[in-house]
Amino acid sequence: MHDYNYFIFPVTLACRILRSPILIAKYLLSKKSNMVWFPLDVEEGEVSWSFDIVGLLAVVGGSAIEKHAQAITASPFGSFPRLLPAPETMLDTDRPARLPAVKDVTVVGVHSGNQFNELNFFADVIHNIESLPPFFFQSFRITHRKDANKELEDAAKDVEKKPTGPQKAIIPLHKFCPLNLVTFASILMTIALFVWAGVQHSAVGLLGLGTMSLSTSMACMSAQWRPSLSVRNVKSKVADGDVVIKTRSGAFVCVQCPEEVARELYAGTEVCDYVFNGRYHQALLATSTVLLMAAIIFFSNTGWKIQIAVGLAYIVLNLAYWAMALLTEPSQMWNMNDRYVVERLDSHPNPNFTKALWDAIRTTERIGWAKKTQAAPATKNWDGWLDEAKKNCRNADWDCEEARDRWMQAKLDNHEIDMTQ
Repeated sequence: MHDYNYFIFPVTLACRILRSPILIAKYLLSKKSNMVWFPLDVEEGEVSWSFDIVGLLAVVGGSAIEKHAQAITASPFGSFPRLLPAPETMLDTDRPARLPAVKDVTVVGVHSGNQFNELNFFADVIHNIESLPPFFFQSFRITHRKDANKELEDAAKDVEKKPTGPQKAIIPLHKFCPLNLVTFASILMTIALFVWAGVQHSAVGLLGLGTMSLSTSMACMSAQWRPSLSVRNVKSKVADGDVVIKTRSGAFVCVQCPEEVARELYAGTEVCDYVFNGRYHQALLATSTVLLMAAIIFFSNTGWKIQIAVGLAYIVLNLAYWAMALLTEPSQMWNMNDRYVVERLDSHPNPNFTKALWDAIRTTERIGWAKKTQAAPATKNWDGWLDEAKKNCRNADWDCEEARDRWMQAKLDNHEIDMTQ
């Protein structure tokens, strides 16, 4: 009997403890209670939800907008008045002079011997070099389209008649790229919000939308730019501009291209040609900043209906820019097809570095670039292997791994690098 009581007492106590929060919640949510923890009624004069527009503007979406900031300001729709998440991201006084390049990559001219330690932005749009696994091999043939060649010839003639400085090649965005579609959707959403604010007879809402839209427009105008590539204007005959790209992980990319293409994509410097500079740029930034602060004040004093509409618009736009930053690649943004014809000739993985290096030598039929960049260890044994690899670059039956193992025990005299090999 006593054992039974010892069992019932703890169970009863546990049930009462678990039941207490349920009774308390029922009381707090009942009409008898004067405490309102979750305001569910959305009526004027009643306690309702609060929308912190300032927090949405200042925090949410900043990383996604920053990733696409340069593409946004290069878009033809970039200067249109509209709502943009985290607009303060665009108010940067330090504008980049060039596009971001990929570091820790070796780029060498097969015939010229020119060597660079980074890969230009638009070249990486084609190759997406950071996505290549270790020891991967790819080869491409890149040429100008006929229309692009005609433009280059016309530019060269203009330079001969009237020198105006180095000519530039412009790479535009795709007309129907995801960024332009999202920008166009934000313009339509802003127009709809203006109509809604007018229906609600909200002068403060109209002022908030107007100042915020103009702030975004001026911020984008202050950084409006066009990407420019260096163009080779001299038409004298030179060797081909073939290049080899080597990653830190041992992947190789071989590119067959004329010198004009190599100058634009690999050897030249990509610069940002800004539309507004000096005082004009500073005036646009200052005006945008003032309008942004005014817009936040106006939004904070609008009615709850306008705040809900604007808050939902920013949530939708944040999701759109976040999805775009996560799911899209630069090749879907920038229109390289109108200027270049890109053919992928080969693409396959390799089990080790020797195989990947042999693929690059077999494709280029040269070893001077490999010695110059020290793609292989700078030893007598590897120099011997490289010499034999060059002699067998057209021999499909040559075993590069067997030759490597054999040459690791051989001794050769040192010799200078010859880029004509």
